Amino acid sequence: FYPTGGGQPHDTGLMSWKDGQCRVIDVKGRNEVFHLIDGDIPLIGTAVDCSIDTPRRLRLAQMHTAQHLASALAHEYWGGVTVGNQIGIETTRIDIQFEDRDSFVAEELVDYMNDAIKANYQVKMDNRSLEQLKSDSMVRIDLSRIPDVDSFRVIEIESIDVCPCAGTHVESTGVIPRVAIDRVKSKGAGKLRVSYRFC
Repeated sequence: FYPTGGGQPHDTGLMSWKDGQCRVIDVKGRNEVFHLIDGDIPLIGTAVDCSIDTPRRLRLAQMHTAQHLASALAHEYWGGVTVGNQIGIETTRIDIQFEDRDSFVAEELVDYMNDAIKANYQVKMDNRSLEQLKSDSMVRIDLSRIPDVDSFRVIEIESIDVCPCAGTHVESTGVIPRVAIDRVKSKGAGKLRVSYRFC
C-alpha cells in the first residue's frame, strides 16, 4: 500500500486471511510503514492477502501524472516553478512561483495539458543518478533541494518532463481524463495556487 507522501494521499484496501479481514484506512511512514486498519487484527505470523482499492489508486495516479504535466508546461511557457502540491481525488492544487505571474494564463495551461493528454505520450519509470539528472534539460525542479543519493526513481513523460518522484503514475497521458481549472488564487508575491479537476 502506498503511504501518504510527496503530496499524494495513501492507498486504501483490504487485508484478508483464513479467519478474518480488515480494511486499510490509512498508511503512513517512510523507513517503517504503518497501516491503520479497521476490523479484525491478524496474529503475528499470519499469511495475509492484500487488495488495493484500484479505482482510488488509478484516480490518484491520473491526478499525479496530470500534476507533472501542469508543472512542466507552466515552466515551459511561463517559467513557473512548482513549490508545492496536494494531489486529491476530486481536485489537485499546485503552488507555482513566477517571475511575472501576470503573464500566466490558466486557460492556456489547460489547453496545453489537454493537448498532451490527447497526444497519449508514454510515461516511463527508471532510476538515474543525480549527475544524470543535473545534465538533463528536461528536469525542471530545483535539484539543490534533494539529497545526493546513489539513485533516484525518475518519472519521464515523453518529450515533456523528467522528474525524480516516488508517487504513482499512469503508463501514458491518454489514460488521464480531460482537465479543467477549478480556481486560481494568489499566494503572495509571484505565487499562484492553481487547482484543477477532471471533466
